[in-house]
Amino acid sequence: MARSRPVPTYIPPTQVFASVIAGARLFARAPAISMAFSAAFAIIGIVLLTAVIRLGFAPMTVPLIGGFMLVAPSLLAGFFAIARAIDEGRRPSVRDISRGFRNTTRDLWGLLLVCGFLFVIWITDAGILYSFMVGGRDTSGALFPLSGTVLRYHLGAAVAGGFFALIVFCVTAYAVPLIIDRRENLVVAVTASVRAVFRSFAANVLWAALLASLVIASIIVPLLLTIVLPITAYATESLYRAVFPPESGNME
Repeated sequence: MARSRPVPTYIPPTQVFASVIAGARLFARAPAISMAFSAAFAIIGIVLLTAVIRLGFAPMTVPLIGGFMLVAPSLLAGFFAIARAIDEGRRPSVRDISRGFRNTTRDLWGLLLVCGFLFVIWITDAGILYSFMVGGRDTSGALFPLSGTVLRYHLGAAVAGGFFALIVFCVTAYAVPLIIDRRENLVVAVTASVRAVFRSFAANVLWAALLASLVIASIIVPLLLTIVLPITAYATESLYRAVFPPESGNME
């Protein structure tokens, strides 16, 4: 007999705030390892941003950091492992994070490979747009210059990047947690994720906007990522549990 497919539960926009609060509380229970895990990626981001700015391509930093949203789902396996250890009453360690990645299935790596591919396409498109709109203008050291040309570039890049971000969000928002929990395979998980996003469209639009806002804040204060990243990861798990409750057996 074929296994039934998961049916997403409707959630109101208020659930997003409840999940963020739950994520913050979980972060408070293991702040050291959560921040340490995030710090590695924050440092990489700072190095990349510094290099891009010093090379005179400062406006490209916005698409670069915005594109981080396309590959961020790859970190959830580690954060979910930390959350699982806390739920089991254990003190999470680096070994838990390592085990979380080692235990991931090929379906998850396949999905993350697609996200990485979209990231490459996005950066390439942003680079082409930059060459046409900004070209050889001197923008060194100016992240948000008042130049109308650069501002138009940011607007155009935001529109193009938003398209890729929307695709990735719909596909991965709930598919990644479903695959990490080994509840579904790649095809079923992606289908369920898209259905979940549109079933609770208002809540998911709010969640996506909140994620985007936090990423923008991280552009201004990169080290903020060490707090923002774990809280949003834990909030993602809380939101996922609300949409696909493990105990409800909401199947069709």
